[in-house]
Amino acid sequence: MKSKLNIWLLVSFLVAGILTLWLYKKFTNHVGDITYNSAIDSPGFNVCGEFRTLQYYQTGTYYQGGKKAIKKQLWSKVSADGLPPNGLLTVRFVVNCHGETGLFRANMTDPHVKRIEVPQETSKHFGDLISELKGWVPGKIQGKPLDSYIQIVFKVENGIITDIF
Repeated sequence: MKSKLNIWLLVSFLVAGILTLWLYKKFTNHVGDITYNSAIDSPGFNVCGEFRTLQYYQTGTYYQGGKKAIKKQLWSKVSADGLPPNGLLTVRFVVNCHGETGLFRANMTDPHVKRIEVPQETSKHFGDLISELKGWVPGKIQGKPLDSYIQIVFKVENGIITDIF
């Protein structure tokens, strides 16, 4: 009788442990989270947060001068070389608690909202251009600066970038 009770307690403990780990994983990872990839990410970029990275609209992250300043600084440097002739290129990245940028990921959709593969060198080119922007103000919650995701979208029409937003 005692051995059956011990087995029951052991099984209950294991199930509780597995359930706890599953719940932890479920609530700490979110759709769209960017994880470090040594093949494409700078080893010098570090996130400050220990828990998770929030979205820019949750923290108030912004660029000094707003989207107009971003557009003004990028406009003369960007080109649609290596991109399909039409679509939206979205570059999503992290602004850390020090206002530094990293973990750039590029996705593109065509006018019919079908995903288009972005060549790695093109993705790196746009990440390099954005990393030159030195006016990011990290968002804050309760006065504490933290990491956040942000994105810049490039509109491509007839092989030319026609808008940045």
